[in-house]
Amino acid sequence: MRFYAVDGLQPGMVLGQSVYGFRGNLLLVKGKMLDDGFIKRISELGFPGVHVDESGFEEINPPEIIDSSLRAGTHLLMSACLDALQKFTPAILEFDGSVEKSLEAHPELRKALPLSALKEKATQIVDDLLDSYATELPCLLLKAQSHYQEQHAIDTVTISVLLGINFRLIRKELQQLALAALLHDSGKALLAQPGEPNIKPDHPKYKDHPILSGLLVMNSSGSNYTECAIIQQHHERQDGTGFPYRLKGDGKSPSVSRGYQSGNIYRLAEILTVADAYDVLTSGAYRAAMSPESTIRDLIKRCYTEFNPHVVKMLARVIQIFPVGSQVKVTRSSLKKIEGCRGIVSVANSENPHRVRIIKTHDSEGNMTLPEVVSLTGDAEARLELII
Repeated sequence: MRFYAVDGLQPGMVLGQSVYGFRGNLLLVKGKMLDDGFIKRISELGFPGVHVDESGFEEINPPEIIDSSLRAGTHLLMSACLDALQKFTPAILEFDGSVEKSLEAHPELRKALPLSALKEKATQIVDDLLDSYATELPCLLLKAQSHYQEQHAIDTVTISVLLGINFRLIRKELQQLALAALLHDSGKALLAQPGEPNIKPDHPKYKDHPILSGLLVMNSSGSNYTECAIIQQHHERQDGTGFPYRLKGDGKSPSVSRGYQSGNIYRLAEILTVADAYDVLTSGAYRAAMSPESTIRDLIKRCYTEFNPHVVKMLARVIQIFPVGSQVKVTRSSLKKIEGCRGIVSVANSENPHRVRIIKTHDSEGNMTLPEVVSLTGDAEARLELII
């Protein structure tokens, strides 16, 4: 199968993967033939595109890192939570006191988050990844901007837990990290205007959202101290220039168990910080989306000053920068005849990410070609560029 952007879909194409709605309902089942009505519906819902079955691309089978029904159910729950929180936006924005006092003035917010249900979803994601022995992210995380917050929350959970698994965190720590990642931006819903999917850094109260998010979790249940700390510290930076508390990092690996240290960023928060930054940069939330490879390079440059270097190094191992199903351009190869050609990755390579197998779709002039398998697995000169 291959991925088509919405504007490239045509009636008669056959769906290669089932499509779930943002409310958790099954919209289209795998094998369904698309018509004008379905294509219009997919576009209206904000999907970036879908996978379709097509002759010549049978060996391309992009994996789902999380079970699609679990993802849809988590999305539904998060949507309900964000909708409930946003009802309090006017009162929070009008309050002149601190964010802590604004929450105290509205005790009904203590019941705004169904924490038991959210914990259950976070735990299911952890167990789904553990049961599948997942250690890498083998897919691109595509988002519909109309439902950015929900998708960003779920994708940040996925990346955080994969990093935690590679750091050999125990299950309880993975559960704490997952819940914190799921709710790390929940406070934004209290600051966003109706219909505003995501507040941006230029929002006057943007720097309040980590405190708000942490307090929402803490107030919903008095025993979530670790999750609250992780959430409230996800915008702290290694050199102490972050917010809200200007904490510093100690440069140690998160796998090294250590308690809370005054003035220092909690080790699990350092994982969430990198996962959040990676997903924001690759999704194009605030500026043009960056490729996974460019994003990792950017994060590497910001190690020590902003991000824990051990976490960024682990991220580079976890992320497949040219995963199965991604569209690429061959910018360099020992096979000169395929330089400039475009294709779709059919077999990824974690050890040497540019040495993949592709199915060629376009020649070097940009003309469509019949599908042709091209192996770059033994090509030491191979260099690819992701087509976003």
